[in-house]
Amino acid sequence: MNLDSSPASSGNPRRLGLHHLALFRGHLDGLDLATLGERYLDTGADLPKAKATLRWIRDALIAAARKERPGLVKLLRIPPGRIAAADAATPSLEEFQATHDPQGFYDERDLIEEFKKAYPVIDPIAARQGRRNQRLRQRLREAVAWLEERVAQPPRPGDSVFAWIDEAIAARLVGGGIHTLSDLVTRIRKKGTHWHRALPQIGPVTARRLESFLSDRVLADGNVLADGNVLPLAAVRQDQEGRPAQTGIVPLERFAAPADLSGALGTNRSYATKLAAADDRAAIEAWLASLGSRQHTVRSYRTQAERFLLWMIFERGKALSSATTEDCISYRDFMDALDGEQLWYWHLPREKWIGARSTPRWSEDWRPFAGALSPSSQKLAVTVLTAMCEWLMRQRYLETNPWDGVPPAHNVAARIRIDHALTLTQWQKVIATCDHLPPDEAYYRLRATLLLAYGMGLRLSELVAANVAARTETPGRLNPGLKPARGTDNWDLEVVGKGNKPRSIPVPDAVMAAMADYFEHRGLGRDPGAWPEHTPLITSLGEGLQYVQTARKALSDSALFRLLRRHFQRTAREMDNALDAGHLISASTHWLRHTHATHALEAGAAIEEVQENLGHASPATTAIYSHTGRHRRKAAVEKLMAFSTGTGEAG
Repeated sequence: MNLDSSPASSGNPRRLGLHHLALFRGHLDGLDLATLGERYLDTGADLPKAKATLRWIRDALIAAARKERPGLVKLLRIPPGRIAAADAATPSLEEFQATHDPQGFYDERDLIEEFKKAYPVIDPIAARQGRRNQRLRQRLREAVAWLEERVAQPPRPGDSVFAWIDEAIAARLVGGGIHTLSDLVTRIRKKGTHWHRALPQIGPVTARRLESFLSDRVLADGNVLADGNVLPLAAVRQDQEGRPAQTGIVPLERFAAPADLSGALGTNRSYATKLAAADDRAAIEAWLASLGSRQHTVRSYRTQAERFLLWMIFERGKALSSATTEDCISYRDFMDALDGEQLWYWHLPREKWIGARSTPRWSEDWRPFAGALSPSSQKLAVTVLTAMCEWLMRQRYLETNPWDGVPPAHNVAARIRIDHALTLTQWQKVIATCDHLPPDEAYYRLRATLLLAYGMGLRLSELVAANVAARTETPGRLNPGLKPARGTDNWDLEVVGKGNKPRSIPVPDAVMAAMADYFEHRGLGRDPGAWPEHTPLITSLGEGLQYVQTARKALSDSALFRLLRRHFQRTAREMDNALDAGHLISASTHWLRHTHATHALEAGAAIEEVQENLGHASPATTAIYSHTGRHRRKAAVEKLMAFSTGTGEAG
């Protein structure tokens, strides 16, 4: 860190830390200064910055020695490089014995002879100089150790960023509203890996160095934030490992219920339970585990369970296993009142429950709800919670199901939004806009993803899970993925949809051609038969043309959603018609599934064929996308009006 004083930091003097003295000792031992800078400073392997820091450290030590032990000043003024370079490779006799004769086999005379053989000295003057330098280094080490106890300070969360961070970087942080180390830690906790994006001239390399500094030095010794929470920067890793459990409105995975509200003594508990779960959280986790590997179903059901659990504890002051039918009715009404238009008569304000949409679960800004719930979402919550309590009752964890007989607030019928489909003109513009991008891997990935989603009508979860199937089929086990179609030279994609139901979809030739272009740019060639098995079809980007990395991770569902969402908005800006532009601005990944169904039926495909490709349980669901029935009914009412006005004949 650049510790030179300046007007910008004059009110926040630089502070000397243990990492500064470690850098000084490393240079004293002859280590490369740029390497030391990379290890200890937020400026990395910047040699001029490291040299400036080294000068500042020596000046700070001299100033401290002048006050208490003036005799050390002359010693500290010796440049470390001058005494480190003369015999940096020659150990002392004691060091030689420790490595070559640790058992003390040689007497002193024999040891000296062995030392001379290993390190022959031709120039006696150089030998004397080496011994002198060795003594000076030892005295310097002792001086630094003595001063360390008196001048070294640990960084504290309340310290100004100017006290510990390179001045230029600190100025940029302050310009972004980050004045103290605590401010910096809080921002990282809330924003995660990309916390630096809104700060000018703070790139990912600098951000990672600052995170390392905070994790290794500010928080490693138990220093705490103003709110008393020790933070090992788990937020940067975007996971919950190492995060302390909290008794608050936090995600289920790091929630710790108060002992009296854990459910261990719930009033609706059945003590002949077949579960090993001792409390409500463990019971919920057992129920989620029973759902199997359906990740999106598990995630959706976990959301409903954790919302109800938190609401029972912090709103009703009761354990989930003490819930009554009246509690369930109140929760149903609570969900209906989240829109802000109804009277709010619950204890906690709305802002305790509602946060920004897509807030990561590790963030302190996370809240159980992201806004008002639609009638269909409220119905889903009631359905899921009823099923959960029914399962817990069958396992004899609960005595009764408190949700039994509690209807949703609104009697809504699930319906497919057929208006959430692109017109043929809009879809063609989406592809044409894709071709405006530079022909790099990002372009080939985007084009292949668009055609895969549209051409096969896949759900978002099916897109991110799509991969190359295993070459060998195991009897009795699913083998989802891209595989050769039996008896043809075509390809099928087997996916596992809702309810763990597998289905096989023929891959259009245009989609296979786009995938071949994409895989070729990934360095895996154009031949699908040579693509490594289990390779994800859509992955994170590589590092340039022909970059081979078969172990790349599949693109996450949120990343894929944002990828296509950005492209729809990019296309909207190029539309001539305002209605088309407004439609595309609202489009999302799932719209391509609706578009697939609508366009396939308009192109003459049979409803049964589209039903099988989409994985609908009933052809009636697929028929919603067909406009044929609507056209017939429109003709019928027109005939009626013509008959009633005498302008035509009844059919």
